[in-house]
Amino acid sequence: MLENNTTYHEIDFLLPAQRFNINFSYITQKGLPFIREFVLRLIHLAPMTKSQIATFFGLSRREADEAITDLVERGELTLSGTDRLMLTEKSSGYFTEIGEIPRLSLLRDIGACLSFDLATFSCLGKDIASDKWKSGVSIRVDDENASQSEALVEKHFQRQFQEILHKGFLPKSLILDEKDSPSVYTVNSVNKLRQMPFRLTVKFQADQDGRSVEREDFEALNNSDYVHERITFELDHLSRPNNAIDIAKAMLDVGDSDTLKLFESKTNCINFSFWDDLKRLEENSHLRRTTFLGPIYSSENWGILQKYLAPILVSRIEKKADTGQDQFVWLAPSDPFWGKSSRFTSSLSDFLTKASTKNKHLYTPRIYLPVSGQDDLRSARQWKHELDPYLDAAHGLTEGFLGGNVEVLHFEGELAVVIYHMSLPESFPVSFPIGFVSTDSEMVATIGRLVKKYIEGSSGFECPNDCGLISRFGRREC
Repeated sequence: MLENNTTYHEIDFLLPAQRFNINFSYITQKGLPFIREFVLRLIHLAPMTKSQIATFFGLSRREADEAITDLVERGELTLSGTDRLMLTEKSSGYFTEIGEIPRLSLLRDIGACLSFDLATFSCLGKDIASDKWKSGVSIRVDDENASQSEALVEKHFQRQFQEILHKGFLPKSLILDEKDSPSVYTVNSVNKLRQMPFRLTVKFQADQDGRSVEREDFEALNNSDYVHERITFELDHLSRPNNAIDIAKAMLDVGDSDTLKLFESKTNCINFSFWDDLKRLEENSHLRRTTFLGPIYSSENWGILQKYLAPILVSRIEKKADTGQDQFVWLAPSDPFWGKSSRFTSSLSDFLTKASTKNKHLYTPRIYLPVSGQDDLRSARQWKHELDPYLDAAHGLTEGFLGGNVEVLHFEGELAVVIYHMSLPESFPVSFPIGFVSTDSEMVATIGRLVKKYIEGSSGFECPNDCGLISRFGRREC
């Protein structure tokens, strides 16, 4: 019976990997041409005269002479003292058992460019994506793994050769036919070319009782145990205190009693039977609201948002009036796991691209990112790195909106999305995002007032919460 688990978060982890140019020698067992193979197989059974061979294969005297002379010149046949042809020491090595197909060993040199991770030194293939160190949680490995990577890759390449060959990572010239059985003879050189991250997407799941489920292993790695240990270390480092009380207060400020009902007061965990009831209620009523689990930029949740957004954009395209001045605000939470996925980057691109068509400006997109203030250059540098090349609409916002635990997307007069990023370290290793999309006019207006009041507010004298464009940080001070 399959377990009915629910994914509540997806996070990308960036595992250090390096690409190498590996030159090596290999031994391949090649099959022989038809006549040559069967003459040797026949004589392998018993020494024979030239006439016996000609009679067996139905060859003329001239054809038999040519075939046998060729084999003698190759050093594969010799005459015995009784004038019978027999195998030489060289050709005897083609066989290991009576009656089997002879195989010829050849030593050849070849090169390949392959990538290996620096945790387990699993071969990742030759064409892994040239990814960037962003939109993910970086995994730290032992420094020696990187400093001694060439020597370690040489060892692991030899150990994994057959597996690497089987996966099709090596040049096709190693196997010219199905009978080939190459094996590595020696590694001549291993040269490191460059380092890059290998992106591992982890789905964090809960069972029907709301308990965290053990993470799955990674198919690309030979052994996932060490990597899971390193992931656990990073998660512990990023973990925040329980914020259940702050989340409850935020729900009250938003006027969201529906989401509040999903949580057990004793455990602070979601009750999935309540969750199912709420989903059915929303699907079979006209509440103009959809509750969801996980980050808004996950594939499924972004799809939910698009179902609400599509008719709004179509209506704006058809209207003659200019609606481009209306703001569509995306306010990020102060959550260490937020945006740690390649899905975030693609969703942000979608958010910005849909703001206009060829002929019309539909809304003004703006994303607000948490900073401690206008002099928070460290956070600004990190956001510049994470959001490049989407910085034109990125502003710094003094953190603290609804305790820093709430993410909001607010489309003026149209829709609102609220996501609560719950931290329950006793129950879940990462934050537990839960939220809703609503087009209810009262809810949209309430959330709009909360967002506007905070953005237009200040944290001190001449220090507005809106710290301006992230790209301009460092050019002025509060």
